[in-house]
Amino acid sequence: MEPVRRYRLYQDIVAQIEALLDRGDLRPGDQLPTERTLAEQFQVSRASVREALRALELLGIVETHAGGGTFVRRAAARDLARPLSALISRGHPVADVIEVRGLIEPAVAACAAERVTREELAELRAIIVAQERKVSAGESYVDEDTRFHELIGRAAGNELLVTMLAAIFDVLRASREEWLQTNARAHASVDAHRRILAALEAHDAAAAREASADHIKAVGEGILKLLGTEGSAARAKDAAR
Repeated sequence: MEPVRRYRLYQDIVAQIEALLDRGDLRPGDQLPTERTLAEQFQVSRASVREALRALELLGIVETHAGGGTFVRRAAARDLARPLSALISRGHPVADVIEVRGLIEPAVAACAAERVTREELAELRAIIVAQERKVSAGESYVDEDTRFHELIGRAAGNELLVTMLAAIFDVLRASREEWLQTNARAHASVDAHRRILAALEAHDAAAAREASADHIKAVGEGILKLLGTEGSAARAKDAAR
């Protein structure tokens, strides 16, 4: 750490602490020195240190424990959910989002086939049963559809993948709900989910990948046609291969 001398002192402090994190000199879970120690090391007032720590806390870099000091925050994948969803939805066409889903989700299903637990399989079965009830009643089942795919992400054992898929589902939610509302499409979705579940129950990664890719291809092409972007449907088709 070096003395800081610029006008907005707290910004220099923030920049130096971020640099320590980038170099690995500070790691998640590490406790920062006390305000007094930091003020001495940076050769600034404690007020400047407090301002810097508040800025770092707002950025999600540190967290303060009452009476226990300030620590480098352990990042969680869910921290990415809101900014990732905003990034995806801002200026990116639906065709791009569907293409990303087609690249990611079949691989997730393959991983899940190797790692899924009995409890997760039981939950997937229950979700399909709930989905079938709503289909029979003519009700929207987009929540069950989303939960089914998110649970497969969790079964893959990668929290970051769950967050990425959740952001994609959030962006596609309105178009997916409109696409899935017809009776034929509703039953096709149930059939596709049952095929994916069968592959997961058999712990067959190749079959899970194929079933997921076929499902995403059908839904993706349908959504693009629904939105009047039929020329882009080929991209979703290629992504799901």
